[in-house]
Amino acid sequence: MEPQETRSPSQIIPVLVAALVCDVAVADPSTGKKNLIGIFDRITVSKFPTQRRMSIYVKLADAEGFYKIEIRYVQVPSGKILATAVGDFEIRDRLQASDFFLSLPPLLIPEKGRYEFQVWANDVFLGATFIDAISPISA
Repeated sequence: MEPQETRSPSQIIPVLVAALVCDVAVADPSTGKKNLIGIFDRITVSKFPTQRRMSIYVKLADAEGFYKIEIRYVQVPSGKILATAVGDFEIRDRLQASDFFLSLPPLLIPEKGRYEFQVWANDVFLGATFIDAISPISA
């Protein structure tokens, strides 16, 4: 068994250009362009707790090298981490922006309130986007 290649994490801290939550994200197979369908930051829930499928799109700039990317799904204001997704990302050209998306399994929305998707690169917090879970307005 050969030893795994260890890559040193980049010392360059990327700039988070965009983080968006949507219903569906797909890449065009011929162009590689990302298509985001149903971008939102508010969800109306008739009964809590509930679950919802979502995708998150992330665009980074001023980055080069190897990154361990982590997306944390956090209930605000408690700070409780409800889910995480981790992956490796290599960026070859610092002068070109890089992007990716994650199609997430159904995520728990335990109660009314704000939920953040925090973006981390090599254990450095880059920023976040959010969704607000609200109850329907009764007439």
